[in-house]
Amino acid sequence: MAGKTAPEARMAVAFSYLFPPLGLAFVFTKLRRDYFLRYHGSQGVAWGIFLFFLWLALQLVVLLAGIIPLLGNIIAFLAKVVFFGCFLASVYFFYLTLRGEKFKIPLVYDILGPK
Repeated sequence: MAGKTAPEARMAVAFSYLFPPLGLAFVFTKLRRDYFLRYHGSQGVAWGIFLFFLWLALQLVVLLAGIIPLLGNIIAFLAKVVFFGCFLASVYFFYLTLRGEKFKIPLVYDILGPK
């Protein structure tokens, strides 16, 4: 369901899911007057913050599991699978935003999302 937001603006804000710092432009500039842009911009930034802390936690787990050779390799592979899944989720969020849909990312929206 496409809203009143222009397709060019939807395209621009959709990139905030792939490049989270870009979402700050939609939160702190005059573009924040449009609710759709502000919503997806702030949720994109929240998604980026979530991914950053997930990356930190997984790096710590991989580092600690690296002490045991085979277990470390398995954990490192699983961490890469998790991040590939996060990339696919980002692409899906990008697609939904292009379509003009408003959606909530579970857990991320509840903790860091727009209020």
